[in-house]
Amino acid sequence: MRGSDDYLRLAADRVMIQDLLARYAWEVDHGRPEAFAALFTADGVFEIPAVKVWVRGREQLTAFAADLQATLPNVHHVMTNFVIDVDGDHATGRCELNEFMAREEAVYPNLQGWYEDEFVYRDEGWWIAHRKVFTAEPRSTVTGKVGDYFAAFHQACRKYRRSD
Repeated sequence: MRGSDDYLRLAADRVMIQDLLARYAWEVDHGRPEAFAALFTADGVFEIPAVKVWVRGREQLTAFAADLQATLPNVHHVMTNFVIDVDGDHATGRCELNEFMAREEAVYPNLQGWYEDEFVYRDEGWWIAHRKVFTAEPRSTVTGKVGDYFAAFHQACRKYRRSD
């Protein structure tokens, strides 16, 4: 299979999905909320199961990214250890997440966890269809100094909670 068209296509798909995720981190940390939302399908979902956050569609994704940037300025997402499985025009992925928060007094390693993703290939590109975020220690963002800094974000997340 090495060197075959299928092998090269699979390699290209994986690289393009990693590029998509790098753009995700850049846009949510430093970019425009609309550009963040544009990385998802029109009906794409961002989910935080532990707190029942469910954000669907580009309009809500844009609002969510704006809320995140407003309530958690100077946050830096670092994703590593990508596992991407491609099956035609669909793919699933997992990667580790480490998030850092820069404040005047210190840089906090405020979050450790992982993402689980579903991707689709449409219109000559890969898109995020559904992204779930999990934290290794869910209470890490509600206690101590980090918890103090996350309070406004958790308050903003209330408008994105599912009732089920």
